Amino acid sequence: MDIKDKIIKLRKDIKMYSDYYYSNDSSLISDIEFDKLMKQLKELEDEYPEYKDSSSPTEKVGATDMKSTKFQKVTHKRPMLSLSNTYNESEIKDFTDRVKKLLPDNTDVNYALELKLDGLSISVTYEKGKLVKAVTRGDGQIGEDVTENIIEIESLPKILKEPVDIEIRGEVVLPLSKFEKLNKKRLEMGEDVFANPRNAASGTLRQLDSSIIKERGLDAYFYFLIGAENMGFKSHSESLNYIKNLGIKTTGICEICKSANELMKRIDYWGEKREELDYETDGMVIKVNNLNLWDILGATTKSPRWAIAFKFPAKQVTTKIDGVTWQVGRTGKITPVAELKEVELSGSKVKRASLHNFQEIKRKDIKIGDTVFIEKAAEIIPQVIKSVKELRTGKETDIIEPTNCPICNTKVVREEGQVDIKCPNTVCPGKIEGELIYFVSRDAMNIAGFGSKIVENMLRLGFVKNIVDIYDLKRYREQLQNLDKMGEKSVDKLLASIEASKKRDYSKVLCALGIPFVGKTSAKLLAKASGNIDTLINMSVEELMQIEGIGDKMAQAIYDFFRDEDKLKLVIGLKEHGLQFSQDKETKADGDNILAGKTFLFTGTLKNFKREEIKEQIEKLGGKNLSAVSKNLDYLIVGEKAGSKLKKAQDIGTIKIITEDEFIDMCNKK
Repeated sequence: MDIKDKIIKLRKDIKMYSDYYYSNDSSLISDIEFDKLMKQLKELEDEYPEYKDSSSPTEKVGATDMKSTKFQKVTHKRPMLSLSNTYNESEIKDFTDRVKKLLPDNTDVNYALELKLDGLSISVTYEKGKLVKAVTRGDGQIGEDVTENIIEIESLPKILKEPVDIEIRGEVVLPLSKFEKLNKKRLEMGEDVFANPRNAASGTLRQLDSSIIKERGLDAYFYFLIGAENMGFKSHSESLNYIKNLGIKTTGICEICKSANELMKRIDYWGEKREELDYETDGMVIKVNNLNLWDILGATTKSPRWAIAFKFPAKQVTTKIDGVTWQVGRTGKITPVAELKEVELSGSKVKRASLHNFQEIKRKDIKIGDTVFIEKAAEIIPQVIKSVKELRTGKETDIIEPTNCPICNTKVVREEGQVDIKCPNTVCPGKIEGELIYFVSRDAMNIAGFGSKIVENMLRLGFVKNIVDIYDLKRYREQLQNLDKMGEKSVDKLLASIEASKKRDYSKVLCALGIPFVGKTSAKLLAKASGNIDTLINMSVEELMQIEGIGDKMAQAIYDFFRDEDKLKLVIGLKEHGLQFSQDKETKADGDNILAGKTFLFTGTLKNFKREEIKEQIEKLGGKNLSAVSKNLDYLIVGEKAGSKLKKAQDIGTIKIITEDEFIDMCNKK
């Protein structure tokens, strides 16, 4: 394909993706893939200016197809430009360097840093303090009049605190809490779920029935006052305070920075902090704060030169399914895993993603060869969200549910009322591998250095056949040292970690056994109630159900687990190797629950504890760990290089701020 044809194809594809999104409130590809195509097109047009065209998507903003008759079209008094996107620190430095280059020497420049909300852009006009018009971005020049719908957003004032004439711009969003409820409801009604809150917000605002807006709970935040420089304001941050005082909602986040380095530090901070927010943010917006410099810097046909958007690593991306692998877990559950064309997601390379179960595959209508959206569940496990049926070519093939275990070939079973299929073979190698991986994991015995690859190698070489064999691995010290990528130091660390795991609490061992439905929390309840494994083994279903937090299903599973001869042999074997099968007296005694009723949080680098260790210590002594600073927090433990949690705790004033040594002293008091 020659350069001209490549440019024509890119323009055609970008227009198709853009038109589809603005017409259907849904995406055919992820934002990052769209941005890559746009960047590729711009680079080609810059390199080959003879093929430039004023109708190219690189010269347009937003929608290119405005044929929809849902809403009346309105021309913006001032174009709603989009922002250029950047994805790394060096590009932020390029932006600040460009700004300085365009300005007279020694010009003092400040930058305003704001959250970039992932919703639907909106422009709202007030006359004499009364809301009179609301228009979507559209193509940047012409948008859609959605006034009747926007007034249904409860947080948006219909009358301002002052009778002023202003136009403000912002973002309509669907809070994450509302988004989850909406998708749950749609799922129950058999409707397609929204891929993300942005699509949900866009689809909701453009409903013909305006009552749906209030029902779903849309919200709106504003970040721009049109003509602020003509109203006497000298900075963008001042103008935001002004609209906030009028009763208009802003995020409240507008930090002033002096340099690219300072900007990047705060971007890193908000990259983590954003997970605590109730709305989606896909990046940060950097604006020159000095309003008098905006005219000097100017704008391109598409974006201003005084602002840029930094995009966080994508939470959702699109890729293709090349095949499906069926995995066997520790309980025998057989789950489908999508084998993907490699793609970057949230800063890491992804080749595989969960498909959950066959019922989900059917519900989502996913085929091999499909283009699919994937995201990381809880920022950890990649999962397939939906297929893009509009991009099918006809060559896609159905995914077939297996009738036999993919590991041992035993005929699979499906329990009544369950969606999952299982391998019933108790000695299935797939189940054994799953049991071992779970046993050594962080939430269980937390044996450092014993990852899934090591488990796989130990099974393949025959050094380990079951969980008990882990504690006999020291017999193979020499053979282990000769393995690829192991070596003497690695082996010594692994064996030392195995030995150290023998001191893990009784509750940890209970969790590691892999009793169905028993996780970290329920294992602690069982350990506290039983005191030791022998008492637990001899408890009846009724006695187990009397333990607070243990339901009938879990009680039956625990009872059945300890009636299995192989599981009892496992317990005996682990006992013989010295693992803890009784509650620590200090933990069990009520008089020694010295942190009972107290809440804790730590910040900074600790010298005596790892993150999980200090949490365990707090819980062991009856305390509770919190995830964020709030008025409910009693103690903030401060380590080296303490972060923003310290300042927030100081601002609240009622939280006791203690050092790590002071915490240790608290724990040692009797």
